Amino acid sequence: MAKAAKPKSPTESDTSTRDEPATAVPAKGAKPLPPPPIADDPALDALTQGLAALQAKDWKRAVESFEQAVELSDRTEVKDRARQFLNVSRQKAGGDQSPESDPYLQALYEKNRGNLAEALEISRKGGRDQKDERFAYLAASIHAVEDRLDEAAEVLARAVELNPKNRIHAFHDPDFAELRKNRDLRPLFGLA
Repeated sequence: MAKAAKPKSPTESDTSTRDEPATAVPAKGAKPLPPPPIADDPALDALTQGLAALQAKDWKRAVESFEQAVELSDRTEVKDRARQFLNVSRQKAGGDQSPESDPYLQALYEKNRGNLAEALEISRKGGRDQKDERFAYLAASIHAVEDRLDEAAEVLARAVELNPKNRIHAFHDPDFAELRKNRDLRPLFGLA
């Protein structure tokens, strides 16, 4: 006669019967599994998909996902992070938006090289300095460096109008040191 099995205590229980989620491990050489979607935030989901594509070196899919994340997100930190990865992905994809073809980066490069006339020309081309706060700010700083303070103040006012954060940047920017000395222009820098 066979003995009845003695019931196991809770500490002796068989671990193989626990209800734990199984983690799927892809076979060697298989494509990695897509990341799980982020609950209720399509922008974060797109960012996550973009990161997975970036890691898989699928540059085209990464560009598409990061563009979608930038478009869908209303959170600054998500947009900024997606833009950073988007630039890298575009470079790797060989797209036409590499830093060498970005007019803002070209203008900034020329300014840093001391080629102020070329930088100003790029900033003004097609009215960029009228519509894009980055070009307006850059043009204002060029005018200030060249000691054309009236033009610098006018263009800086436009840059601040396009993006009020430029007021803070200008307050700390050494290019605008002479402008900050003018009492009439103090409100432009947020000073009373």
